[in-house]
Order: sequence, then structure tokens, then C-alpha cells
Amino acid sequence: MDVSVKLDTSKFERATAEIKKQLPYASSVALNNVAFRIRGEERAAIGRIFANPANLTLNSVLVKKATKRSGVAKVFIRDQAPNGTAPSEYLAPSVIDENRADKRFERALRHAGLLPSGMYVVHGKEARLNKHGNISVATYKKILAELRANSGTKRRGSDSSQGPKSKYFVGKINGVLGIWKRAGGKRKRTAKPILIFLKGRPNYRQRFPFVRIAEGIARRHFPIELDKAMDRAIATAKRR
Repeated sequence: MDVSVKLDTSKFERATAEIKKQLPYASSVALNNVAFRIRGEERAAIGRIFANPANLTLNSVLVKKATKRSGVAKVFIRDQAPNGTAPSEYLAPSVIDENRADKRFERALRHAGLLPSGMYVVHGKEARLNKHGNISVATYKKILAELRANSGTKRRGSDSSQGPKSKYFVGKINGVLGIWKRAGGKRKRTAKPILIFLKGRPNYRQRFPFVRIAEGIARRHFPIELDKAMDRAIATAKRR
């Protein structure tokens, strides 16, 4: 997910030799100034649109700088993450109005045979969320580890009464399929819905106009930045 900013050099075919000579350098300076302005506006938009975005999300917009040789600056959303899903994946539905991709946790559940085909995971009402509105990576790992251990015990045919029971389990309660957490004591045992399995891929409306923001800034500011960079380049060349 990216936007490229570049110069239409055809408009300079009749330019003077001095302008043509300085154009590659001046255009790279202008392109980079515009690209970093876009990054700043995109970050500000993320802060306005999303409630308490995590630092990974706020800092997800990156710039690949233009050089005199390339003549192109690129503004893009980070496609890697140290843990969990990359911003380019989880922001995509909000940028281009499409069904969201499978989350890493969903893929892990499918691989373990715990999430039925065609079903997806959403937060249950008893899920403990952080200030960013998400279940923490550590909690996801803990849930997955306990579910896998419990699944392995069942496959081996072990007596489930031996040893401590997992807090988390996959089951259907009152017609609701999902991941539940055991709670209460021996006299009054309950189960809290942590994650719910729903049929059909979740769809999100477009909320983050990433491309429109970038195009608007490039259209308004690139001519100004190019004029300033060209004036500086020519003035510097004359002093040499």
C-alpha cells in the first residue's frame, strides 16, 4: 500500500540548459519535502480517525526518499511488524474499503484445527482490551498455547480430570461458538466469552483516505517546493 510522487519532465523539454542541469537535484529535494509532508499529514489523520492508535500504527507511514537518479519518492505503510499483524494488512480495509485479511491469530487457530473454515474472530464482551482497543499480543499467545495444549491432550485420549484444566477452551454456549474463559469456583462455575467466531469475513468501510490525502498534498505543494528548490540550486551554482 503506497503512493509514489514523481516529476513530469516533459514540461521541461524547452527549458534552458542550466535548468535542465539542476532539475534532477532540485526535483529530488522537492519530492522528498513533499513526501515527508505527506507522512506528517497521514500520521495526523491516523490520530484523528482511530481511537487511541498504538505507536506501531501511528508510526506506520514511512518514506523511501527520491534520489537524483530515481526521481521518485514513495510514501507507504509498513508491511512488517515485530509481533502480530503488519500495519499494511490491518489498515488495508480502512484504506481501500475491502474485507480484512486473516489475522495471524486466526491463521494459527485454523492450523490447529480450532477455527472452522469460513469463520472469523471478533472480541467477546468479556475480553480484556488495552487502551488501543485490542487484546494484547501476550494474551493471544497465552490463549493459543493453552488451546493447543488442551487439544493435544484430547488427541492423546488423556483423562481431562488429571492436572489443572486450561482456563481457555473452544466451545458453543447458548448457541454462541467461540473461545471462552472458565471463571467462578466449584459451587458456581461460569464461562466468559473472550473471542467469538462469526461466519463471513468482516467488512470495514473506508475510514482512512490515505491516497486522497497524499494526492491532495502533492498537487498543492509540489510546484511550490520545486520552485524553491530550483531557485536554491541555481543560486548555489552561480556562486561556485
